[in-house]
Amino acid sequence: MTWHAQPSGGYSIGSSDWVDNWNEIVGMLSWTSEAIAGMGGNLQAESGMNPWRWQGDSVGLSRGYGLPQFTPASGYIDLPGATPNMSTSTTTAGATPEDGARQIQAVDGDELGKWVSSCWRSYWDKIQYSTLWRYAQEVMNTWGHGSGVSMSEFKACTDVDACTFIWLACYEGPARPNYDTRKSTARNIYTNYMGGIVPPDPDPPEPYPPSGEHLPAWLLKKMADNGRLTL
Repeated sequence: MTWHAQPSGGYSIGSSDWVDNWNEIVGMLSWTSEAIAGMGGNLQAESGMNPWRWQGDSVGLSRGYGLPQFTPASGYIDLPGATPNMSTSTTTAGATPEDGARQIQAVDGDELGKWVSSCWRSYWDKIQYSTLWRYAQEVMNTWGHGSGVSMSEFKACTDVDACTFIWLACYEGPARPNYDTRKSTARNIYTNYMGGIVPPDPDPPEPYPPSGEHLPAWLLKKMADNGRLTL
């Protein structure tokens, strides 16, 4: 196996370079398949699985860099053993595609201290993202310790959707939590490149309960008037 990197842009899922890089990542980690795929859905959104990717394809030490877009880039670049590419048009001296392996090592050990166990960011409005906020509570109660999810708890998670959200919230923390896009990508990776099977989404709840049991009289009448219920 081998790593691939390019000065700018990302790789399309399924391309030969993408597959090689993905196999390298999988081979380095002892996490559950779901946790790896959940991270993968996020890495694809962040860098297109290109280890040399700069945020916005523009070099800047305060910007993001690498597979998970370490921000500021200087935090990662200063780590021992890092071999980053400092250009978006050419290969700079000392840069190697194997910098991807150093990045995954830094991620696995949270060497930059990026993990935020609360599974939420202060700049995400809980009203605007109310559905996601409710989901965060569910995830923390199911896969974490009620008030958060530790990195070790994430690594043991066996729900690819939850893993995608945990990595989005606890590690990446983008300005806008575009969870649905990352979840779709993670499911694709889990199914097609890790041999996993994603269960279908549950059916949405019915707008009204099937019977009038336990409902107040005024609501029963309103439902009957609207044809929602036969009294």
